[in-house]
Amino acid sequence: MNKNLLIASLILIIGAAAGIWFRPLMIIDETRYIGVAWEMFDKHSFLVPLINGEPYHHKPPFLFWLMHLDWWLFGVNATSVRFISLIFGLGSLFLTYRIYRLLWRDDREGASFAPLLLAGSFVFMFYTSLLMFDVVLTFWVLVGMLGILEAYHKPSRKSFILIALSVGFGILTKGPVILVHLLPVILFAKLWMEKIPQKFFLGFSLATLTGIGIALLWAIPAGIAGGEAYRNAIFWGQTANRVVKSFAHQRPFWWYLPILPLLAFPWFLLKHLWQGTGGYKIERGTRFLLVWLVSVILIFSFISGKQVHYLLPEIPAFALLGARWLQHRFTAQKETFQSTYIGQFYIVFAIALAIAYIFVHQKLHFAITPAQIVIVSLLLLGTGIVLLKYRFHSFERLLQAIAASSAILMFALHFLLADYFHKQDMTPFARKIAALQQSGIPVIHLKKYHNQFAFPGRLHDKIVVLKEKEKQREYFQKHPEAVVILYKKPHERYNEEVVLAKGYFRSKHLLLVKVKDLEKL
Repeated sequence: MNKNLLIASLILIIGAAAGIWFRPLMIIDETRYIGVAWEMFDKHSFLVPLINGEPYHHKPPFLFWLMHLDWWLFGVNATSVRFISLIFGLGSLFLTYRIYRLLWRDDREGASFAPLLLAGSFVFMFYTSLLMFDVVLTFWVLVGMLGILEAYHKPSRKSFILIALSVGFGILTKGPVILVHLLPVILFAKLWMEKIPQKFFLGFSLATLTGIGIALLWAIPAGIAGGEAYRNAIFWGQTANRVVKSFAHQRPFWWYLPILPLLAFPWFLLKHLWQGTGGYKIERGTRFLLVWLVSVILIFSFISGKQVHYLLPEIPAFALLGARWLQHRFTAQKETFQSTYIGQFYIVFAIALAIAYIFVHQKLHFAITPAQIVIVSLLLLGTGIVLLKYRFHSFERLLQAIAASSAILMFALHFLLADYFHKQDMTPFARKIAALQQSGIPVIHLKKYHNQFAFPGRLHDKIVVLKEKEKQREYFQKHPEAVVILYKKPHERYNEEVVLAKGYFRSKHLLLVKVKDLEKL
């Protein structure tokens, strides 16, 4: 295996492990998704995902099935499942390397750069530590791109099987959005293909239909089992609503534009990358990547719902393009290499953190000790000085150092916020809820419930969700012994004598209070 591919894998493992070590399951997404998997597992509902006892139509089941497989192998736990994204992230490094070799067959050195750029992209590294769908989806997008390129070079059964697997498991991972990532390079094939192979489009169409068939093997029986509302949601409602008028994360058209540097951090600060574009001939491989990047970003800009991680599958495209530009720059001149701007960023960031701590640490709702800020500032300062001053005699050494700096930043930020993350652990509070339910006492939630207590408490019963005031009054009258989950801002005062349990939800205090004691609160 390529040396830089191994180094990139090690860097990604270290960075992701830092996040997993310091951080409990993150509210709201991780706790919601592992809660869905737990309810499926607990209720033996492996076709229809469940959330608080109801069918959950927002996401297909592939990630939940992976969690079930993990629990079957290692027992129900919150640790081993959190490495699922990392496994698919490592697979994405390998696929990125393979795609580069297909785009530029004779450029082994540039191919070795691409995994380093992907592993060292801070946003990609961060999401490999999260139990979410996007790194898994990235893997399937890359499988599809590999199949498309293999079909272009030499159409074969294998290439179209890869496309079918990509579409099928991509849909099972996050729905039809997989086609948004794959279809543009097909629709605009004339922009990058020098000669379109015979029956290429027919083969891709059949492979896509086969992939859709794979997804329907789950969707049809799940739609029957889940009922009409669930069936309508998974076959149409979710996709249509997100495209036309998202019920969540609505953003303006231009929202992704200022986000792009973040997706390319820290590499967009590397001057050698932009110097590599000078005099660069835009050949077929570059056109393929530009079509992929530009078209998908534009499509997602028109879709109303926008989040940073929606573009995660495009970070490998940037890594591939950046690796090619860097290889062009590297072969143009032989010299020693430095990372001036990235080094300066770390130095400025370290100083800014130290100054900010002096002015705001007393206002924070979590603890950061002077020792923590000193360690983090010195670590980032040292990283910046090395990147700024050290002259790397090998270009790949420079790239390895920059990629490693992302892992250092990952560790530093999580180490600094250790107390905040510790307070976000739902387990003690959720176990109190479980004990109440086991005693036959209903637990009530008065606003939208994000399923954050289901897995930490290993709940077997639903939490009663009452949003309307009238329903709350009726239920309180009938169940005075019931317990209510309340959220209080840090500055709000309350009578601690009537509080059964306390916890934290982001920056708010969580309280458990009996209905009959609400007036005393």
